[in-house]
Amino acid sequence: MAGNVMKKEKTIKTKKEKRGSLLLQIGIIFGLIFLVIIPIFVVVQVLGNTMTYLEAKQEYLTPIMKNVGAQEEKYINNLTWFMRYWREHPEEVRREAKNPTIGDMDAYLEDNALIVNPQVTEADLDALSEDRKLKIAGNAYGNFNSYLSMSQWQLTNEQLFIIDVHKDSIGFVYDIGEELEDHSYHLGEMMWDDPEDIPKAILDYSEGKTTKTLYERHESREDGVYYYAGFYPSVKQGEIQYVIVVLHDWSEYHSTMVRNLLILVGTSVVLLVISGFILLAFVNRAAVRPVKRIQKAVREYKEDKSSENVIQRMNRITQKNELGELSGDVSDLVIEIDRYNEENTRLIGDRKRVEAELSLAASIQKGVLPKEFPEERDYQLFASMTPAKEVGGDFYDFYPIDDTHVGLTIGDVSGKGVPASLFMMITKMLIKQYALEGNSASEVLRKTNVSICAENEKDMFVTAWFGILDRTTGIITAASAGHEYPIIRDGKGAFRLIKDKHGFVLGGMDISRYKEYEIEMPPGSTLFLYTDGAAEATNASDELFGTDRMLEALNQNLGLSPEGLCKAMSSAIDEFVGEAPQFDDLTMLCIRYYGQE
Repeated sequence: MAGNVMKKEKTIKTKKEKRGSLLLQIGIIFGLIFLVIIPIFVVVQVLGNTMTYLEAKQEYLTPIMKNVGAQEEKYINNLTWFMRYWREHPEEVRREAKNPTIGDMDAYLEDNALIVNPQVTEADLDALSEDRKLKIAGNAYGNFNSYLSMSQWQLTNEQLFIIDVHKDSIGFVYDIGEELEDHSYHLGEMMWDDPEDIPKAILDYSEGKTTKTLYERHESREDGVYYYAGFYPSVKQGEIQYVIVVLHDWSEYHSTMVRNLLILVGTSVVLLVISGFILLAFVNRAAVRPVKRIQKAVREYKEDKSSENVIQRMNRITQKNELGELSGDVSDLVIEIDRYNEENTRLIGDRKRVEAELSLAASIQKGVLPKEFPEERDYQLFASMTPAKEVGGDFYDFYPIDDTHVGLTIGDVSGKGVPASLFMMITKMLIKQYALEGNSASEVLRKTNVSICAENEKDMFVTAWFGILDRTTGIITAASAGHEYPIIRDGKGAFRLIKDKHGFVLGGMDISRYKEYEIEMPPGSTLFLYTDGAAEATNASDELFGTDRMLEALNQNLGLSPEGLCKAMSSAIDEFVGEAPQFDDLTMLCIRYYGQE
């Protein structure tokens, strides 16, 4: 018991040591939520701003790119020939574009008209002299380059390219930057050194998978800066002639966006910290303080058991929420506990009084039952009664009726406790009274039954067996009122049941009659009487002890005295029942007849 108490105190102490501050826990949770929300907020802001920026750029650049395509139709109708010629004579075309040799104005205008005229084929242009072809290509390059320069002037932080996508070697036609000489590439040079770096849009265009305007992200291998490229294909008769590319330098916008995000995040952090302190202050005032008051009141109540102090503390909690309701419930609870303690104290007193009365009743009952067992020359007798509760309803009795006759009684009252005990004593006295008047066994039971039925308001009943032993002959004249079968051993034989005819129980009907019968007891015979508490003793598996086990226990101890037989039977029943509780009284009476000699 002491070990259990120490273990319980240790458990309580451990729980107290592990407790933490509610405010600290709320602060940690708030901080974790803050750490989760801020990255999500940043990602949403970056993605949202990026999409908004690109959509705006696309809306702004699309008409410009269309105009660039329209100028291509105006200045260079036969783009295939122009690109081929430029690939073959890149430096010459560039020099001619910078320093055109106009010569005859009419011939110059005629040459310009040739490359614009859709009726002129590549073969027609190839048939011209080298001087005229160079002037035509240089003139076209210069006109187109001028318009691209003007278009570039309208843009901010971008570069404008025209890319040939239907040739084996995907490369620049134009690269217009701040300084043409430093940012120009010859026709046929790769824009991307590694083929894996070629934008997916360019590959899709070259393979004829799409003719739509596309946008995608591109990373420069040289400076590691991210760019977003817009691709506008020039389509003629279902075939892409070239692709205009606008490359958005993302660095300036990215730095602006990062700066704005830092400002936004910093502001958010400050606001969240302020709001966190406000929240913690509110939680402390609205929840933590009331909980601490309730906790302190409960602890004090555990020590001094003063409900008044608890109620005063609870009245200070004025929150109109669940905590306010909880404080009222705590007040009601301590009032109920006080009421329960008072009632429990009263019940304990009543219980002690009842226990004392039951102890007195048990003493009276034991005093009523015979305790001195005769050891006469002609017979030996022993009996025992073990109640299931403090007092029981079983009884036994034996007494001399005259010099040659002995009355033997055993009975079992329905029910348990004090009522059964009182009913038992009345029945025992009535049987003895009618037996001492000289009545026969059946008449004793009949008169007892009539007397019990006359005053039996509780409808209780008794099973009883009554016999009269003639000491001179060894014959027992007996009658049974619904009682268990007697067990007899004739002389030196084995124990066996006497299946006598039962009459109705005592207290059932006042008109009941009882049949007498005789039991012959040769010298050395033993009669064993018992109540149903023996045969119906039950173990943990709900098995009954039964009369077969009773006979077996008796036959295993044939040489024992009546007292030894009763104790052996009691031991056998206890071993069979084990830890199962005893539900019925156990009463036994054993008599051995030796005869007159």
